[in-house]
Amino acid sequence: MNILILTGRFGMGHVAAAQAIQEEILARDPAVSVTMVDIVDHCFPQLRHLVYGCFDFTVNYCSGVYNILNRMAGRGSCSPMKRTMVQKVDQLLYESQADLVISTLPLSSQYIAAYKRTTGSGISLYTYITDIQAHNEWLAPETDCYFVGDEATRLQLLQNKVPSERIVVSGIPVRRAFHPRPRPVGGTRELLVMGGGLGLIPHADTLLSALADQPDLHVTVITGKNEALRRDLAQDYPSFTVLGFTDRVAEYMAQADLLLTKAGGITTFEAIHTGTPLCLLRPFLMQEEANARYVERHGFGTVLWQRGTEAETILSLLEDRESLADIRQRMAVSLRSLDPLTPLGRFQAERRPAC
Repeated sequence: MNILILTGRFGMGHVAAAQAIQEEILARDPAVSVTMVDIVDHCFPQLRHLVYGCFDFTVNYCSGVYNILNRMAGRGSCSPMKRTMVQKVDQLLYESQADLVISTLPLSSQYIAAYKRTTGSGISLYTYITDIQAHNEWLAPETDCYFVGDEATRLQLLQNKVPSERIVVSGIPVRRAFHPRPRPVGGTRELLVMGGGLGLIPHADTLLSALADQPDLHVTVITGKNEALRRDLAQDYPSFTVLGFTDRVAEYMAQADLLLTKAGGITTFEAIHTGTPLCLLRPFLMQEEANARYVERHGFGTVLWQRGTEAETILSLLEDRESLADIRQRMAVSLRSLDPLTPLGRFQAERRPAC
């Protein structure tokens, strides 16, 4: 059996979800051939750097413009050059000999849907929605199954006339390293800061200084690929553990009493799986605001909506061990409510002959 997973680097959440799906499939059946493809790299090889560069610049420096463009895209087609893409998709499917296509990106779902609509192909298309908000860009009538993060997402799809039997509330996929593990008990409080998001907090130095002044608090900051931020923080706050890119994120998350980060869909579900209470930075992007509302609604943590109170809120939550324990329990209960159906299981059930 051959499975093609399509994704793209519009933020790393789509890629992380694709990697988690690939890992899950191979763990269940190592004989399956899984190919993961960046749809932008494949379809627009000459323009990929421009496309991703423009996206990164808009998200980081013009979030208001990004939100406006996102709303406009939701009112119509977000997939340029669909007719031309049908030929490229046909070539990709021929090369991969795919029996099933899994998409973690709206663009690739739209392209495969256009291919099916144009050619009459019956190839199965499964779409994983990687945020809580099911933006209209995700919707493609030719999708055979949507895997979504929450019941609220399912209700959105139902309102958009997606049949109930085509929706699985399975949570946003995360790699197995983030699955529940025993947590350390007692000792120094541990705060983990991730994503380089401190640049989004006005007067961030005030927050960091307040955290550094706490004698029974240890702060770990993971800046990812932001090497300049890593160097600055390591120099200015020698009591912090400051890391750049690391493949031990799951380990640090599992050790933390609280995670301070942006409201990304993947990061949110990684924290839920490790049982790490969340303190989310004030969101700027539409999809992140929906994720933040989801965290509040389920009691998985706190959102820093009010500016100027970040340090007070974080330290207060870290002091309240009973509330942190309650959050972890809520996360565990939430995980047990998710549908364990996998894309491989769904595909095999669809192909099973009727008795």
